[in-house]
Amino acid sequence: MTALKITFWILLFIVFYAYIGYGILLFVLVRLKRMFGRKDAGNGNQEYEPDVTLFIAAYNEKDFVAEKIKNSRELEYPAGKLHIVWVTDGSDDGTPDEIKKFEGVTVHHLPQRNGKIGAMNRG
Repeated sequence: MTALKITFWILLFIVFYAYIGYGILLFVLVRLKRMFGRKDAGNGNQEYEPDVTLFIAAYNEKDFVAEKIKNSRELEYPAGKLHIVWVTDGSDDGTPDEIKKFEGVTVHHLPQRNGKIGAMNRG
């Protein structure tokens, strides 16, 4: 009978922890971190904006390059922190040459076609 009671309480604890206990534990840990953590660790620092890379994989997209770059530059993000990288594989319509006309845009091009996943991995 004792083994049955122990099993019951263990299973009840697991159910309680899964539905309620985990949330309570996280709440307590976050409170402790805020109380004893470093004050300058970026908590609530609204001015911090990390560098961001806009990664574009393209194949024969010459007609849409100018529009996409224009759209990308209109993002509400500091220009010095936004990096635009294009990866093209096997484009034979002049897409890489069209992209190179724009300043501040990085182009990685291979003449053979390796597919989108290959381009993304290479980028």
